[in-house]
Amino acid sequence: MEDIFYNILWIDDEHETLTSTKGRAKSNGINLIGFKSLNSGMSELERNLHFYDGILLDAKFYENDDDIAGSEDTDNVHRAKEKLLQLNKKFEIFVYTGQAEAFEDKTFNKAFKRVYKKGSSDERDRLFNDIKLAAATQEDTQIRHSYKRVFDVCTEKYIGELAGQDILNLLKVNDETNIDNHFNAIRKVVEDLFIAFNKFNLLPAEFVTPGVALNESSKFLAGKGSDGSLFSEKGYQHLEETHLPKQIAFYLRSILSVTQAGSHRSEIDLHVRTIKTPFLLKSVFFQLLDVLAWFKMYVDSNPKTGNWVKVETATEVADPAAELIHGKVININSQKGFAFFNPDAIGDNIFIPPHLVANHSLTEGMPVQVEVEEYTDNRTNEFKTRVKRIERK
Repeated sequence: MEDIFYNILWIDDEHETLTSTKGRAKSNGINLIGFKSLNSGMSELERNLHFYDGILLDAKFYENDDDIAGSEDTDNVHRAKEKLLQLNKKFEIFVYTGQAEAFEDKTFNKAFKRVYKKGSSDERDRLFNDIKLAAATQEDTQIRHSYKRVFDVCTEKYIGELAGQDILNLLKVNDETNIDNHFNAIRKVVEDLFIAFNKFNLLPAEFVTPGVALNESSKFLAGKGSDGSLFSEKGYQHLEETHLPKQIAFYLRSILSVTQAGSHRSEIDLHVRTIKTPFLLKSVFFQLLDVLAWFKMYVDSNPKTGNWVKVETATEVADPAAELIHGKVININSQKGFAFFNPDAIGDNIFIPPHLVANHSLTEGMPVQVEVEEYTDNRTNEFKTRVKRIERK
């Protein structure tokens, strides 16, 4: 069996019964992905245009999946051709049919040059060979086969097909235009990656719901909290056995340092506008591709899952001598989960870690009283203040 497969969209109302044809195609390196009707097949193609390498049609099939038997019509194959010609990706159209009129009708043969008879093994093998020859000329197909290990991760089993579309588009970038959009696309793929970590029980759900906390996720997986401690802001300690390899952790820090929205992005944007090359984009993008290839290997190795402990309860032990400060919650960050405490008395706003926001179901403007603590930021060696414990009024 071939290592490289061509994904062919097949519209045939009888495709479910033609298992031997699908099996023979598979042994020839072709995935026949079948649909019963014009509308279901074309809807799928429009949603996932990048995924398909070729088109195979029956001469007669339904307009809709729920049409009654006997309503199959050759009008639908002509309508399919019209829709295909309107797409911004062009396919050579193959017809595989047992309808004798398809071979004898001059009008049909003018419209469709590639017609093959069902029931003939020679015709079937010729069809498969011709499909592969045509598919191999597709730019998208050539890219996906050149980066096969990357696109093997872009399935619903791993990070999803939408990530594959973003990656395909990024692989086509050759200039410095729309760099900001391209950085955003890279960040979206990293979000898909962290969602997949959670799907495989390698990352707690709090890191990806209601939104993906990118920085916190990468630090947690590397075994660090945002302040350099062993505890994440979401109240978890990640046990060492499943920490990211150092090189993968470095890649993710590098990728996020460039692509994350925030004040530092102005420096990145200025650099890109000044130097006018796509090289920074490509450097972080290819680091991401290396991470994706590693991720599939890692998941397929059946790593230990759920390898963390919840620790936030220990951080909220009440100190009887502690002074509670009255104020309200402000500036809740819906993506990263943190907020700030605005004291009633004169003073600066104080950072509230994400796990406290989640544990107390804090909302904007909610009156609370808090205990604060000082700590040393390991990255800057500066003394800082944060909320340690919260009591709702």
